[in-house]
Amino acid sequence: MRRDGDLPPLHLQLAGPAARPRGHPGHDFVLPELVIGEYPTPEDATWLRDAHGFGAVVSLQDDVDLQRKGLSPGGLEDAYTAMGIAFVRHPAADGDLDAVRRVLDGAVASLHTQIGAGRRVYLHCNAGLNRAPTVAIAYLHVHRGLELEAARDRVKLARACLPYWRLLVDHYSG
Repeated sequence: MRRDGDLPPLHLQLAGPAARPRGHPGHDFVLPELVIGEYPTPEDATWLRDAHGFGAVVSLQDDVDLQRKGLSPGGLEDAYTAMGIAFVRHPAADGDLDAVRRVLDGAVASLHTQIGAGRRVYLHCNAGLNRAPTVAIAYLHVHRGLELEAARDRVKLARACLPYWRLLVDHYSG
């Protein structure tokens, strides 16, 4: 018997949108201008702008992620544009370290551009547990001058997550 707060079986989580007990995606502030969270939907666009002042969404979801959640890039872009929110995608398959590696520098540059333009950024993948924290750590390392370990600790202090640590070490040790 399921209790309130229990997650549905994994096969149900992958098949469609996850329940949102708070009505909106869970999220955590890494910096006042950088937040990591779960994926938002078009219905979250007003909340992103009005409740938290987000001026940009940087998404790491790939097309498979979006399809599983019943979302489309065009629908998301339309909803965000209507709210004056910039929408940037760097699609990388969940669990595919090569895909994450390929988008890492571009995603970090997008964060830097959006934050540099004075926008608060909502950075997400599906659950905000692997890809988004990895990119946030890289951003803190590259553009805020934190050593990788300090950047990792800062992100993990803000959000329970499992970033792709070995990928980051390999990427920035060369």
